[in-house]
Amino acid sequence: MLALAWANLMHRKLRTALSALAVGLGIALMLISRGLASGSIAEVNQRMQSVDAELVILPAQDNIIFTSGAPFPGIFEGYIARQADDRGPLATAVIPVFFGQVRMGGQQQRVFGVDPGQMELFLGPRKVVAGQVFDRSRRLARRVAELRTILDQKNVHDELTEADLADGLELVIDDRLRQVGEGGAAYEIGDVVRLMGRDFRITGVVEAGVAGRVFVPIQTLRHMLNGGEPWSSMFFVKLRDHVDPLAAAEVFARALGSEARVELKSDYGRLLRESFAQVNQYLTASSGLALAVCFLFILLTMYTLVIERTREIGILKSLGVTRFGLVRLAVLEALMISVGGVVIGIGLAFLGRSLLAVIKPLLTVDLVASSLLLALGIGVIGGTLSALYPGYRAARLEPATALRYE
Repeated sequence: MLALAWANLMHRKLRTALSALAVGLGIALMLISRGLASGSIAEVNQRMQSVDAELVILPAQDNIIFTSGAPFPGIFEGYIARQADDRGPLATAVIPVFFGQVRMGGQQQRVFGVDPGQMELFLGPRKVVAGQVFDRSRRLARRVAELRTILDQKNVHDELTEADLADGLELVIDDRLRQVGEGGAAYEIGDVVRLMGRDFRITGVVEAGVAGRVFVPIQTLRHMLNGGEPWSSMFFVKLRDHVDPLAAAEVFARALGSEARVELKSDYGRLLRESFAQVNQYLTASSGLALAVCFLFILLTMYTLVIERTREIGILKSLGVTRFGLVRLAVLEALMISVGGVVIGIGLAFLGRSLLAVIKPLLTVDLVASSLLLALGIGVIGGTLSALYPGYRAARLEPATALRYE
């Protein structure tokens, strides 16, 4: 039966190849879209997990991906730091982050504004692979701290000189972005990059896997985007040793009220998936529609084969082939096409990932074993279902009628 199914398909090689290619394109679309979504989420989550902290404090109604700016005024940082139990403050470090957007490496990048003195907390286990991290910017951080003490948090922005701000025009990037570079040339230590109307000098490169790809001093970013006001987009909180993160999160949540939500850093991946839920639904729907069209193509192919082989079916029935045998023959032919399409689709998906690595090297496409097994399962189920009606049509043919067919 298997040899007969193969011979039938090879009788119309071009049509068989086009059917398999149609399935392959649908499978490749599904794998790449799923791999791009899951790979990006996994990469961002992995980078955020590298921060040496246990809690993340986010705006109550804000999206973790597309934050609206800096919703937390400066008073929040001190308020978080003052939360304590009978053994003292719960937090050993409150790490404010101020986000911006720039274009580097051929695409938009989120800029992490961080305090130079806290950069080591962001690096976690990662190392500096070239240059130095915010060596001069520490002077700007100290200057801002002095002015806040003297001026009671007021008019700090007006008191900063151009010389002060020049200390903070340092840029730290990760090694992956350095390799991508701009215009085909990798970034190097000492390169000047024009960002937000100012000339920043790349002074350090860190290992890929840190929380962000682009870092600037938070004091500089606040000056440029927020008039120097000490607002923050979110906070990481490093807890005192032996403090239960879940219990501490509840304390901070009660203290901050409805303006913020407190999450365990370990739940950051869940927050990312929730933020991308609608995007994933769209990708799933579009991939499903493409695959449905592909399997309808197989159904049409099998139906055409049944019509073309009416006399052959009559001969087979005359020789004793049962109705179930004819249905099984149709299913075998469809499975050969669909499984071949799956193999083509997997090959196209890996090829597409390689092409994306050249065209958009900062994108991550994750082709995991579970996705490949899902593709195979879809191919088997889709091929079987698409052959049932043509097989049923073949099984219903009467031998005498089929033999008279021209």
